[in-house]
Amino acid sequence: MRLESVKLSNFRGYKTETIIPLSNLTAFIGKNDAGKSSVLEALEIFFNNSVVVCEKDDLNINANNNKIEISCIFTDLPDEIVIDAANPTALREEHLLNVNGKLEIKKSFSATAAKPKDKVYIICEHPSVNQGQDLLTLKRVELRTRANELDIDSDTYNANLNSSIRQAIWASLGDLNNITTELLVDKEDTKKVYDTIKTYLPLYALFQSDRQSRDDDREVTDPMKIAVQQALGELHDELEYIKEQVREKAVETANRTLEKLQEMSPDLASQLIPDFKSEPKFDSQFKLSIKSENNISINKRGSGVRRLILLNFFRAEAERRRSESQSNQIIFAFEEPETSQHPDHQEMLINAFLELSHTENSQILLTTHTPALAGLLPLESLRFIEKDGEEINVDLGTDEVFEKIANSLGILADPISQNATALLLVEGKGDVAFVNHTASQLKDAGHLAHTFEDKRIAIIPIGGCGNIKHWRTMQLADQFNIPYCVLLDSDKGTREEEQNIRNLAELHNEDVKAYLTRRREPENYIHIDCLQLPEGSTFSFNDNDDAKALIGQEKGIRQSNVIETYWVLMSAEQIREVEKYTEDGVERYEFTDMFQDFLGMVNV
Repeated sequence: MRLESVKLSNFRGYKTETIIPLSNLTAFIGKNDAGKSSVLEALEIFFNNSVVVCEKDDLNINANNNKIEISCIFTDLPDEIVIDAANPTALREEHLLNVNGKLEIKKSFSATAAKPKDKVYIICEHPSVNQGQDLLTLKRVELRTRANELDIDSDTYNANLNSSIRQAIWASLGDLNNITTELLVDKEDTKKVYDTIKTYLPLYALFQSDRQSRDDDREVTDPMKIAVQQALGELHDELEYIKEQVREKAVETANRTLEKLQEMSPDLASQLIPDFKSEPKFDSQFKLSIKSENNISINKRGSGVRRLILLNFFRAEAERRRSESQSNQIIFAFEEPETSQHPDHQEMLINAFLELSHTENSQILLTTHTPALAGLLPLESLRFIEKDGEEINVDLGTDEVFEKIANSLGILADPISQNATALLLVEGKGDVAFVNHTASQLKDAGHLAHTFEDKRIAIIPIGGCGNIKHWRTMQLADQFNIPYCVLLDSDKGTREEEQNIRNLAELHNEDVKAYLTRRREPENYIHIDCLQLPEGSTFSFNDNDDAKALIGQEKGIRQSNVIETYWVLMSAEQIREVEKYTEDGVERYEFTDMFQDFLGMVNV
């Protein structure tokens, strides 16, 4: 399941019902105490109610009643659910989807106790017709009685399956007069359905910015807890088999006991039935931690080190999920991920978030105050939160909102020389070195007439199209009244590839000269001879490999420095060799042709 949106009502600053749409990567931006963290903590209460627990004081101070309500709307629903043993049904067949065909679950907390308990409702288009509105709350014997009262042929349903009896009853009633219903999950099959639904809900992991100093510091323990939960999820079938074996053997022992009891007290034995009180909780039995070489717990290290471990947990997850097909959805919620981190690490962190958000079954939610971090986020991911009197507004998707975000965080475009005749927008600072060295070498070899410097075309790293920094740069370009062009990584072979193709199409629709690299990214063009590998080395990479990661690991340098270290060693002949390709039987040269097109924007 994927979390599409959350609704808050009477929760802290959110008095009136506020609907907050969520994407694969969602960043909440706003001033302090605007209500950013409240969204993440409301979701923690909804999914776990442990790290953050609903309290009486969470009720909005101006609320008209004592009900705190947190609702989640889900898409990508399972095709089938099992509430009767080995007999699948569907949420739609049970009339449990809302008016938009989505699963909407509301948790309501009555703020009359210090730590109020939740009541769970499924908001759905449910039958209201007489004799059909309460079927999910009836026991099997009551369903059979209802079917008999309606003279339904018993051959049309399985009397041992609640879902089969319900379908037969609904089918016999004609117009069910479905209306929006708050179906309380408290007994019989409403509870069974919800217990089943809970197994499909995403894992929710909240990493708070307020650091604790206890031995079980969550900055260290949470990633390891998620690792245990994921491992258990991947071993689901094996664990189910073990549980069933334990259940069978335990029940056999219980039955043997009752058989002996039958000999001594038949009346008492007939009243007793073997039953398991609750499901075993395997996750509480496994504790995983990380210690340094000299056996010092990581939680005793500085906050920057702990967060650095957390950063690399996300990077490792992105890499793992890119290579594996995972079925368990995880929502990572992170308050101010830039805290205690060097600016270089902040950029690595946002790249990890972006990559993780493009993998299957992952969503990222975060809050931030840092311009460098927010400037690299896609515009469609931004949610601007601001107070308006007693109300909180959550805005997205307009130039006015982007202006608010940029001004609130102080995001500026990189300075542009007043002599600039055009802009070439690239993703990172390494791409600036890539373009300048390539153009210089190709000009010296007679393949280009000019470099970008010759034509005073400014090369500006913006992180990618469709983010605040890009938007700010375009504003500045308009003020200078100069054209711009764009060079993006294709990210070929990754989930980002499709989004990059869409970005390219949008730029072309706006008559902007724009290109994607034919290979994954510039590092994939580095000539193997420039790496100065030892004789006999078999190291290699292909067009779709994560070349910068492979080269960085092979050469023992940071990935972000690969281009600036090795591309600058490329000769014109090597550049021509790696940029050459054949299209429709014609030999072409990728960067030579691309740069000629870019340079043609300006007549100098």
